[in-house]
Formats: sequence, structure tokens, C-alpha cells
Amino acid sequence: MVPAFRRIALSALFVCAIVALLQPGTAAAEPDAHAKRQLTLNAGGATPTSDSGFGISLNNGNSDSPSKTSSGSKPSSSSSGSSNGQPGRIVMKTPPRAIESPLFEAASEVKLQWDYDDNMKKPPSQITIRGQMPSGYFEPGTTKPLYWYIAQNISAPNKMYTWNTITQSPPGYTLREGTGYKLFIIDSSIGWDNSTHVYPGKLFQFMLPFSMYNSRYAQTNDGVPKGYNPNAAARPTMSRVCIAVLVVTVVALVL
Repeated sequence: MVPAFRRIALSALFVCAIVALLQPGTAAAEPDAHAKRQLTLNAGGATPTSDSGFGISLNNGNSDSPSKTSSGSKPSSSSSGSSNGQPGRIVMKTPPRAIESPLFEAASEVKLQWDYDDNMKKPPSQITIRGQMPSGYFEPGTTKPLYWYIAQNISAPNKMYTWNTITQSPPGYTLREGTGYKLFIIDSSIGWDNSTHVYPGKLFQFMLPFSMYNSRYAQTNDGVPKGYNPNAAARPTMSRVCIAVLVVTVVALVL
């Protein structure tokens, strides 16, 4: 009787061990949503389709005081111009320029970094960064596109800027998920109205289309928390049934 009981217990232990080995491990978490966040810009400096100079002045913590010439008189182009008559253009570095239309996360900070091409003989001492809402958003009481200032007349010697999409959004509006947004970078001394005119050696208006998205990472991936590291997680333990079988087997062997 005892040998048969031992054989049964050992067989049950063997089956339990096989089940425990075949039990799937903890699934790895999705890559951090920040890996999706930094897509982006095209350095082509495309000419915008609208020449409207109307906009909302948004003075925020990252902006210097507005310049009286920010959208006024045309600057002189006779000195320090490009030898080939071409204007200077922006070449985006961060986010990378590989994607023509970047995707930015709403309610986040967007890091911008750029350089200038070889035609830039007189880099701007101050720049202005301006946004445009998608089609269907208009200046109050008009049919003009809705613009706003992200940063106005700022010194950017390092050619970089961090845009807070919460505090630097159009007054009275929230940047929502969707396509059709535009971002412009201009030379403040040239001004908005003249920024698409060609001034040899000086910055030509840079424009890029972009989209906004809402991160749903915290609500996805079957409840795996953000920042979860599967390599640091505890290994799965045997079930209570397997533990009971182990105890019975040990008792049988002792008998």
C-alpha cells in the first residue's frame, strides 16, 4: 500500500512541477510612451499658406517683452547678406527632422532644438515662436485663422526652447488631440508680416505642421504600471495546490 501511495504522490509532484515550469512568466511592459513622444520636425522651412498677421499676444514666463518692430518695418537687406541671395533657414535637430509632421503629447513639455543652414549669415538676435490652431478655429468674430504666441522676442543663443503646452496655449483654449496644428519660428526683427519675404542671409519663416495626442499609457497594457521593470519583479510562486502536493510527497517518502 505504501509503495503505491509513494508512486501516486511522486507522480502528482512530477505533474505539478511540469505545470509550474510551463506557467507563463510576467509579460513585459510596453515601452514608455516617451519613446513615442519625440517624433518630428521637417527642416524644409515651408512657406505657410496664410499670410494673415492677426494673432493673440500671449506674454508668458518664457517670453521677453514685445519688440515694437516685431511685426513692423522691413529690415535692411544690404549688409551682411548671403552671397547667393538666399535667405537663411532653420534645420531642426530635436525632435529629429526625419518626420515631416511631428506628434506631440498634449499637456506635456515639448523640447525644440535647431540649427541654421549655411545661408544664415546674420542669425536672429531674438526669435518669435507662434502657433496656429487647426482649421475650424477662428479669431473671435472673424473668419481669420486662430494664432497665438508660444514665445515672443526671446533670446535663444543655444538655439533651443522648451514649450509648455499647458501654460503656452491660446488664451481660453486647450490644445486637444487632433491634426492640423502649425508652428512657426521667425526673426523678431523682421516681424510676422515680412517673415515670408526673402532677405539674403536672414531667417526665412519656418513652419511645420504637427498633431497632438493624449497619452493613454496609464490605462492600457492590462494594468501594467508606467515604469514597470519586469526584470526587477519577483518570480512567480507555486500555487497552493502544488505546495500541498509537495507536503504529501515528503510525508509519503518519510513513511
